[in-house]
Amino acid sequence: MTRVEYRIELAPFHEAQETKGPEFLARLNELGKEGWRLVAINPLEGARGGWVPSTATPMLLSREISDDPSR
Repeated sequence: MTRVEYRIELAPFHEAQETKGPEFLARLNELGKEGWRLVAINPLEGARGGWVPSTATPMLLSREISDDPSR
């Protein structure tokens, strides 16, 4: 049986400068090597009342995990 595991990870953020696309993609690729896939950026946006660009943005990630210890 396969289950899904979720994780919140903060997107690369630099207070004094704009986050660059290549840096963001490099971080996603690092996480992808561990099986993580991006589900949403700032998944709590509606609940918090809007995006705050002066803070690190949360990313919701998921990956499949198996209950079978041999996998």
